Parts: sequence; C-alpha cells; structure tokens
Amino acid sequence: MKALSFLQPRAEQIVRGEKTVDIRTWRVSYRGPLAVHASSRRRDGRCRQLGFDPDALAYGALIGVVELVDVEPVDEAAYEALRERHLSDGPYPGVPCYAWHFSAPRRFPDPIPCQGRMGLFDVEVGGEALAVRPTPDPQRPFVLYTVPERDGGYRVALYQWLVRNGKGGVRAPEAMWGVELGGMALRAVADHLLEALRACGYRATDLARAGRERPFYLDEATGVRLALVLLAVKPLSRPDRIEAIAEGIRAMGDEEAYYWFSKCSAGPDPSRAQRALRVLLAGE
Repeated sequence: MKALSFLQPRAEQIVRGEKTVDIRTWRVSYRGPLAVHASSRRRDGRCRQLGFDPDALAYGALIGVVELVDVEPVDEAAYEALRERHLSDGPYPGVPCYAWHFSAPRRFPDPIPCQGRMGLFDVEVGGEALAVRPTPDPQRPFVLYTVPERDGGYRVALYQWLVRNGKGGVRAPEAMWGVELGGMALRAVADHLLEALRACGYRATDLARAGRERPFYLDEATGVRLALVLLAVKPLSRPDRIEAIAEGIRAMGDEEAYYWFSKCSAGPDPSRAQRALRVLLAGE
C-alpha cells in the first residue's frame, strides 16, 4: 500500500474525517488506498492551538487509511473555496499548488510503528512485516523494533506507549512517542542496547536473528534509560563524545534518568534539554 506522511495534528484530523483535502506543491497519478502516516516530529504548540492534547496523539506510526480520489491544480479562488476542507489558516501558497482529495477515512485499531519518508512510499499494512502490533503493557511500556537497512545493517526504533494513567485520563492508550537511531551512532552504543535487552530477558543473539520482525518489550526503567541514550547521541558523530554521554546516562540514578527523560522527550523545549544534557555529560 502507498503511504503519505503528515505532521500532527493534521494526520489525526484526516483519520477523523475532519480534513478531507491536503494542499501540496506536487502531484501524483496514483489513486486508491493511502495509509496515513503521523510524522515523528512534534509540534506541541500547534497541536494545542488547534485544540489537541499533543500527548494524546500518535507519532512515527501509521494510524489509518483513506482513499486518494483526486489530485487537482488549484488557483487562489479554488484554494479559498476549499479552506473548510483543507483547514489551512495560511494564505494561498502560489503556483504550483495541488489539492489532494481524500474520502472514506478508517482508523487502524492500533498505531503501527513506521518510519516516514518524503513523497509517497510503500508500506505492507496487513503483511508479515507489520502484522505484529505491540499491545500496551503497563509493566513493559517501551517497544523496540529493528528496521533493516539496504546495506544489510539495521537501525532501531524505540517507542513508548503512553497509557491512560487513571488520573483524569490525560493520555490516550494509543498515543505513542518514539526515537530512531542508526549508523555509526548506533554502533557506538551497541553495548548499551544489548544491556537493555538482557535486562528485560532477551539474549544478545535475538537482535541478529529473524526475530527482528518482532518487537522487543522493555520495562519502564530500562526503556527510559535507553531512550535517553538514543535521544542524546542521535545528532553526534564523534565516538568519544557518544560514549561519554552514554556512560554518563548509565551512571545516573533512576530519579535523575526519569527527570532528564521527561525534559528531553516531552518538555516545553525538548531540543534545548537534549543539548543541555550533552553539555552536562560531555561538553558541546
């Protein structure tokens, strides 16, 4: 199936049937089923501005499917006439401008973790690669996937299920947060990854076998610490700094690790918190 990525809360509005037109600067000849991918990039301020709780939305996942029924060029008059369907509050963007028309939105029972790409991309919804969907587990709320790369290696995608906490229900059970890491940075923290898997009852060999198609479930304390490592080292290229940061996180107590994770994943300015953590542990 073809898929297209959208920033939140637009992806959520599409599967709800509230947004039936999307404005793009490019067109395609494809018509038919289109999986709706919610980008991993968060825009908490924009979500709140549009009336959504950003922590109650899915990120880095396929959340539903629509029918792409038409793609048509639009001028300024057509753009304004379609405003209640595309929901953009900005002015006409100019030429080229195309309206992608959607119909028959259907939400998936659970978000399916998936990395987005530019343009249309292929996914195997319902196929073997995505048939195993993680189930929220209060005891093991983190889910780790390994995603094969073209060069024969892999990257990892770590997701956290944000389960309703019973105190006012501020988080929906399907909401997800996630981070991905690959390449040299992942190789530099491979021992930390294996340590997390062993702590949750897995063997190191499980990572390299066909079990890659199945997720690894991690308990909260292990998942928080591994997520913090992946977040902190993701933009780095120097192995010595990567290792210094990973070792610093390993040495943290649980309370300190939870504090930094909350700041670096869902605080008011996660990127700034991540930079502060890197400065604290290795200088930047």
